[in-house]
Amino acid sequence: MSPAILLFHLKTCTMRILFLFFCLLNAGLFLSAQEPIRVQEIPSDKKPWSSLNLNNDPKKFHFVVVTDRTGGHRPGIFEKGVSKINLMQPEFVLSVRDLIEGYITDRKELDAQWTEFNGFIGQLEMPFFYVAGNHDYTNQVMAGLWQQQFGADYYYFVYKNILFLCLNSEDGATALKNPDFSDKQTAFVEKVLAGHPNVDWTMAFMHQPLWLTPTAKNWSKVEKLLSDRKHTVFTGHLHQYALHNRNNSDYFVLATTGGGSSLRGKRYGEFDHVVWVTMTPTGPYYANVLLDGVEDKSIQTAENLARVERFNANPPVRFEPVFYSGKLPGTLSYKVVFNNTTNEDHEYTVALTPGKGLVPGQTNMSKKVPAGAREEMMLPVTAAAKGPLSPIVANVTVQSEKYEWKTQVHMQPNLKYSIGKTTQQVTVDGNLAEWGKLRFAKEDPTGNAGFSFDVREDANFLYVAMDVTDNDLQAGFGHSNLNQDGAFVVFDARPIEQSAFNERHKDGIFRGEWLFLTASPGGADFDLGFKELMPAGLTGKGKKTAKGYAVEFAIPQAVLAKFQGGAWKNVRMNFSIMDKDKETKGEPKQITWLPDWLENYPGSGTFFKMN
Repeated sequence: MSPAILLFHLKTCTMRILFLFFCLLNAGLFLSAQEPIRVQEIPSDKKPWSSLNLNNDPKKFHFVVVTDRTGGHRPGIFEKGVSKINLMQPEFVLSVRDLIEGYITDRKELDAQWTEFNGFIGQLEMPFFYVAGNHDYTNQVMAGLWQQQFGADYYYFVYKNILFLCLNSEDGATALKNPDFSDKQTAFVEKVLAGHPNVDWTMAFMHQPLWLTPTAKNWSKVEKLLSDRKHTVFTGHLHQYALHNRNNSDYFVLATTGGGSSLRGKRYGEFDHVVWVTMTPTGPYYANVLLDGVEDKSIQTAENLARVERFNANPPVRFEPVFYSGKLPGTLSYKVVFNNTTNEDHEYTVALTPGKGLVPGQTNMSKKVPAGAREEMMLPVTAAAKGPLSPIVANVTVQSEKYEWKTQVHMQPNLKYSIGKTTQQVTVDGNLAEWGKLRFAKEDPTGNAGFSFDVREDANFLYVAMDVTDNDLQAGFGHSNLNQDGAFVVFDARPIEQSAFNERHKDGIFRGEWLFLTASPGGADFDLGFKELMPAGLTGKGKKTAKGYAVEFAIPQAVLAKFQGGAWKNVRMNFSIMDKDKETKGEPKQITWLPDWLENYPGSGTFFKMN
């Protein structure tokens, strides 16, 4: 060989060796190197982290097992499972299960069922491995179609040194009689296991839990072959979840991913789920992921929360209040308004519980209202001629695909209160001499405290007076608040279409929709609390008395007109006192004239302007 040719061969060999070295080096880096975590340098032996040993072993991976879709399938559930699996992004998906309804020989119908199912699988963003169930492999026609579509009804694969056995418990279309493996499939399993003695784990998948079938002799042989290796078995078929321990291993019977089920919950093993399996060098971790427990990033949005908050201020279901003067009529009629102001269709349901002396014409109402629509219903109510009344309780639910809103409404006819005219000039000073007898009163059942009050007007102001009986005044702890003796008036002067449904949510007062008038007897004479937050011209004064204290408030007529956008007709009010006693530990007691607006009594405490 000439020196030139020898040099050429040496260069060629050297280049090949270097190429092979770099290939091996790159392969090694690809297989084993992990991206390091880069942390801030902290000049201390103590660090704000537990360790930097990341949970990212290159042998670790994730897969999902789905179970029975059919056997009385419920439309939409399996499809929902597919979308949830895409959110979780496993490496691949395996089945144990009934994929189509089957149990027929009509080739056209079978083709249609498989086309439908394969369309669902087409939505997965990762591989799907088919396993036959009794609904997929019932007879020779279906067995032939399986072979035509998928080429094999049992097979294996290896991934990251984990052996996956996908087996056919319906071998020979035996689902209806003595399900088991054929001799041929048994020999296949034995050969595969013998050819993979050093895998880290073996995962077996089949539809029926054959260990529960006494006649499954070949399965018994396979189970014995598995007994000397680390392994797990996944099955379905029974539509009821159960974990079995056999051969010191986990043998799963999974529930459903859309198959027929009573769905009685975890205590019965009846739920829709998939199993998330994490393979690690030390073995698998299993997580049952219930379909209702996996949501995309839009599980809730700021827009939806804001929409529900708007429902609190402007309820989408309203029971228009009923007012009466004098004697309560024997029959009443409530207008129920369903108002969908959103761009989504809504389902409205109302469950009504009769009250004492008040009986609704129906106890359940439901209404589907399209986006942007408003609909009304009339609800007749029968009222007792005598005796005390308690409200009808309406539990209201509004549902859409992404959010739900619930409220409870207390329906009770409202006595129509009038606003009196002043007979003398009112001076807002806490001295109630010019008021004479006050028309309304509320006593604490224990007799420790109480109050009387009235509402009157003149050309310039609406006046409110409260005369409080309290023999143990505990006040003067700063601002008028709920932790000391004090008088309170919640006051909504907006049109009745708005004020009637005020549930006293605090955001409303911050938006200036209603007022919270308060005064606390911190001295012999005292002022309106939080004066800086009140509309211009609104005043209040209080004065201690021999039996407690008295307060007066004056609200300019111009403020009322502004709230109602012109000549005002009514105002909704509720009156209460806080009673704090020195000898009583804990929070002060609130005594309220009518139920708190938080309890949702539409229109309660509405006073009407006299002509």
